[in-house]
Amino acid sequence: MINKSIEESIVLSIFDLANQLKKIGDDVYLKVGLTTQQWLILLHLSGNPNLPFFKREKHVKDLMASELAESLNVSRANITNLINVLLDKKLIKQFEDNEDRRKKRLRLTKKGIALIDKTQPSRLGVIHFLTEGFSSEEKDSFLRFLEQCTTKLVNEDEKIKSFHKLIDAEKA
Repeated sequence: MINKSIEESIVLSIFDLANQLKKIGDDVYLKVGLTTQQWLILLHLSGNPNLPFFKREKHVKDLMASELAESLNVSRANITNLINVLLDKKLIKQFEDNEDRRKKRLRLTKKGIALIDKTQPSRLGVIHFLTEGFSSEEKDSFLRFLEQCTTKLVNEDEKIKSFHKLIDAEKA
């Protein structure tokens, strides 16, 4: 039997919130012919300072596919497919790195920037709706909590994997 706990309720509520936000994102971005993951790539390439990736990583150059894959936690094959769609739609362009020509960097096109500008009011409307009624202190506290959880998960990968060994042990 599973007992009620505040810790598990928090984690499951975060899952629920993430699913609800993805559903809203899917509805909005479908109208402009994109998936939520494709949209997140455009946000990354725009250098959106609100993305957790840019708080963890200090980037001064345009991003590479491998960096996007890491931030979005997707496979190399998946990020390649997502990028190819955006290249075909002419929302992004790929170019050689100045220092290492083997590396390919990505940048928004004018069309990609225009799409971000077009959807920004809708995005900000949802964000405002979601956060209205909370004080600045509550928002700051919640953001710190989420950032600390994310940092723990990112930095303690081996510790997290050790919990999976409990399941593996039961198989034997």
